[in-house]
Amino acid sequence: MTPLSLGPTVIEATDNNKLATSTLQNASNKTLVVIQLMGGNDGLNTVVPYGQAAYLQNRPTIGLQAAEILPIDGDIALNSQMSGMMDLYKSNKMAIIQGVSYPNPNLSHFQATAIWESAAPDLPFSNGWLGRYMDVANKLGTPATAVNLQDLVPQALLGVTSQPLSFSSVQRFKVNPLTKNDTSSQSVMQQLNETACNACGEYNTLVNQMMQSGLDAMSASAVIQAASNSYTPQVTYPTNDFSNRLKLAAGIIVSSIKPKIVYVTLGGFDTHGNQKAAQNALLKQLSDAVSAFYNDLAAQGFANNTLMMTFSEFGRRVKENGSRGTDHGTALPQFMVGGQVSPGLYGTYPSLSSLDHSGNLVGNIDFRQTYATVLEDWFGIQQTEVLGSSFTKLTVV
Repeated sequence: MTPLSLGPTVIEATDNNKLATSTLQNASNKTLVVIQLMGGNDGLNTVVPYGQAAYLQNRPTIGLQAAEILPIDGDIALNSQMSGMMDLYKSNKMAIIQGVSYPNPNLSHFQATAIWESAAPDLPFSNGWLGRYMDVANKLGTPATAVNLQDLVPQALLGVTSQPLSFSSVQRFKVNPLTKNDTSSQSVMQQLNETACNACGEYNTLVNQMMQSGLDAMSASAVIQAASNSYTPQVTYPTNDFSNRLKLAAGIIVSSIKPKIVYVTLGGFDTHGNQKAAQNALLKQLSDAVSAFYNDLAAQGFANNTLMMTFSEFGRRVKENGSRGTDHGTALPQFMVGGQVSPGLYGTYPSLSSLDHSGNLVGNIDFRQTYATVLEDWFGIQQTEVLGSSFTKLTVV
């Protein structure tokens, strides 16, 4: 298995304060951009195993032909609609992690999404892995801010004490500050003050967190409005909603907010029927937007401080169905893009001839290995603080 490096390996420390003063300071200006491909992206038509004869045998109508792929080596290729990401790969700015899954994969959209977002296949957590990361970072005195570019807050960003800033458009994310003349605000504040008695310490803590969240939102609102109105990208982005959100993400990353996490989604990957055209269009959106975003940040001097990571709740079945689509499957590839990513292929592409009892791919990399790598080598947080267990990182030995 080829390892993945995102930079120096975290210093092993048993003292969280030592960890906070070492690797956390080094990670203070780094941002993770999570791109969620909603619906279950078909990995076989994304990173194409054209070197395996079983690929076209199982996909006589939706399988990609020689003119529809961008070969990486003699075995795998990218979908030809992904020329932007192929350029990043050739420029040594992208890693492809093959065969990502977890034990006993779940094929339900809801349950599988919860598993990936909580980082817990047995679902013991109601919060998310990135929310728990923010909890730990805040506890260690290195505040972490997450910006979620949609209205619905993903479980991944929910912590015990941490919450993301969430909005789907700049126009909807505008918080008006409290004023002395605002009688309704005065009434609310008076009630909070009267309720927050000294004997209610736990409640006082919650009230303080709520009030601070309000202040944070007001401050962030002004910065994000300015980022949207005054940000000048250094490249031309495609004109679609996903690209517009990545352009806004670039403006936020270079702003004074300095978020640790930006979360963006692209939906429509539940391709049970007529998959080829639908998925091709989505992969082109993804690739063109990611390419523009990276090149924009590189021109702004932020490429080395930004890491992009894709995920989807599951892949698709190897064999196409009767509707020229694919049904829910298991293992799939993940992409990592950034100026500090060690490029190349990681893991082994699953065999299309040695499937599980349901006819699905058998993964070889647990997605929590990817998360562990991000937590320790990018954010400088001990993985056990967030994941509850230790997983083999995809790092240079």
